[in-house]
Amino acid sequence: IYTFRGEGHYYYQGSALAAAPVKRLNLDPLDDKTVRYVQDKESPERQNEFGGSIGGPIVRNKLFFFGSYSPRNEHRTNSYTMTDGSRDISRNIWKQQAFGKVSYSARRLNASFSTLWTPTTAKGTLDTFKSSLPNSLAARLSSIDPQVNRGYEINQVNTSGSVDITLTNSSFLSVRGGLFHDRYSDTGIPNVTSYAYQTPTTTLNAIIPAALQGGTNTGGVNTPRAQITAFDTTKRKSFDVDYNHVITTKSQVHTFKAGFGVQDLANDINSFYPGGYVNIFWDRAFSFGGQTVGTGRGTYGYYEVNDRRITNKAGSNIKSLYVQDQWAAGQHLTLSLGLRTEHEVVPTFRPDILKNAFDFGWGDKLAPRLGAAYDVWGDGKAKLFASWGRYYDWTKYELPRGSFGAETWCIYYRTLDTLAIDTLSLGNMPGRDLWTTAGSCRDRRVPSFAGSIDPDLKPMRQSSFNVGTEYQLNRNSVLSIHYLRNDLLETIEDIGFLDASGDEGYLIGNPGKGQTSIQFPTGLTPSGQPTPKPKRQYDALQLEWTRRFSKNYFFSANYTLSRLYGNYAGLASSDEIRTPTTGVSSATADRKSTRLNSSHIPLS
Repeated sequence: IYTFRGEGHYYYQGSALAAAPVKRLNLDPLDDKTVRYVQDKESPERQNEFGGSIGGPIVRNKLFFFGSYSPRNEHRTNSYTMTDGSRDISRNIWKQQAFGKVSYSARRLNASFSTLWTPTTAKGTLDTFKSSLPNSLAARLSSIDPQVNRGYEINQVNTSGSVDITLTNSSFLSVRGGLFHDRYSDTGIPNVTSYAYQTPTTTLNAIIPAALQGGTNTGGVNTPRAQITAFDTTKRKSFDVDYNHVITTKSQVHTFKAGFGVQDLANDINSFYPGGYVNIFWDRAFSFGGQTVGTGRGTYGYYEVNDRRITNKAGSNIKSLYVQDQWAAGQHLTLSLGLRTEHEVVPTFRPDILKNAFDFGWGDKLAPRLGAAYDVWGDGKAKLFASWGRYYDWTKYELPRGSFGAETWCIYYRTLDTLAIDTLSLGNMPGRDLWTTAGSCRDRRVPSFAGSIDPDLKPMRQSSFNVGTEYQLNRNSVLSIHYLRNDLLETIEDIGFLDASGDEGYLIGNPGKGQTSIQFPTGLTPSGQPTPKPKRQYDALQLEWTRRFSKNYFFSANYTLSRLYGNYAGLASSDEIRTPTTGVSSATADRKSTRLNSSHIPLS
């Protein structure tokens, strides 16, 4: 008899079950000094998820299947009070999860193949409330019209397969492979050049039309500033093979493991601002490095047009090797000894200039791991344990994008002598050129090719140490104390400087070491100023009491005291990284960077 099992589910959450929003801190855009707290009204929101799963045999005791599907709908509506009226904007997101797996089981061979499909579509983008009144924006209704249809599409497919072969009673071989495909695209963004006020019009209100008057609005006056990602595609292929062998003697057991892996990663992107984006500085003069072209301004001030884009494609692979021995050295002591190494090639997005940015060989990323556990009385009631390891992180593709040819950013400066500001763009830049080198632009992304890479560059690495004890209080309860410490030992950064033309360049190195040991003098930074070495130290102490399931209930309680200390937050720059859907700046907010990167992987 074939038996099939499954389940169905429905989940709901939303504003009906949530508390009111917290007060937000607001800065007055007219004087950039006055601050106040504003209480917004709650926006209606609902999230509905439903689905189910089913599994069972295809061939009895040999071939099995499992499948599940669970779509989720998220809907929210914000009511905006604008300077010339009010309106509602809704955001509707569909997230789907479809999973299928087929498994085969025999006496000496087990195999499986699975596919996970997780597409997401979104329509409508919600601006955050920014004005001094509840649920308000200091802008015209027309400025948020584009948000009605602005959204995005994400198509992700993750396919994997594995084969486990039992070679003998004490050894087996595992082979795994996978393919991950991820494509992100913006949708519904109009091809309109955004302009924003970097200074208020207050001093010019007597001579400019009322329709143009307003305070500082860096988010966009006519339309929200938005970088259109036509596509951002990532493909990752992986293959791993592992061998396990157990050797038993009279009083000792060795469990040996060894493996090899290779991962191939490719990224292809095309992202740009339509017509660039314009920043207007009302009643201001432009100067750079103490240099001013003429008066540095026009009748109404000056403006800048930013040509910022991310294009091209790159790919590389990472190979890895590891060996490990878990050694039960008698009744009380168990040791875990291992070594992992990798060969990592970091590409550029301009292979016509430089194919690879740097190449970390097998000897550059040797990562030892040591661990021990001691059974105090030999009966399993009390255990002491400790471990230490060194871990090498893979270089994030955010670095090659920004420094090796994918990301470009040129700024053009002109006098503001016209009030037809809605016509300003890369294709229309009236006024005198104010940049220090006439006919060019300020280059904020000078590529960091061979001459800008420290030849003594070391890969990013950290160490981790933990120690603790577990004690069995009774048949069902365990008390544990656990201390953990992680230390950043090395990182890779792009250290900025200004060249003779005033353009912004980057030196790729380990901060505080080698060519980056001394900061570049800027006037405010004196000559010979040491570059601080990066420090990021995490300490945590956890106390936990766990009662296993018995007599119809289980219980767990824990307390963690932790501290994250240092001067290094991570590779991303918090003043430049913005999420594509919210525009919120955060060092960890760049969703696209997260999709491209992986942290260190386990030993096996």
